[in-house]
Amino acid sequence: MTTFIAVCMGLLVLEIGLILAAVLFLTLRVKNSAKAVEVLAYRIEDQVLSVRSGWGKALQSVASFLGGYFSGRKNKA
Repeated sequence: MTTFIAVCMGLLVLEIGLILAAVLFLTLRVKNSAKAVEVLAYRIEDQVLSVRSGWGKALQSVASFLGGYFSGRKNKA
């Protein structure tokens, strides 16, 4: 009877060890995935900021051109 109990306890310890290893493995995978998502978010943010600054400069140039054009036409009249 004690052999049966020892075998059952050994199997329980083995099962708990396997579950702990699986949880640890999945935790490390989630950590690596979170790092990858963070890097991707920074890259997207950088791209958005560069597009915004590019559009801002373009719109500023167009506004400056139109302002000069209309002020020049107003002075001629």
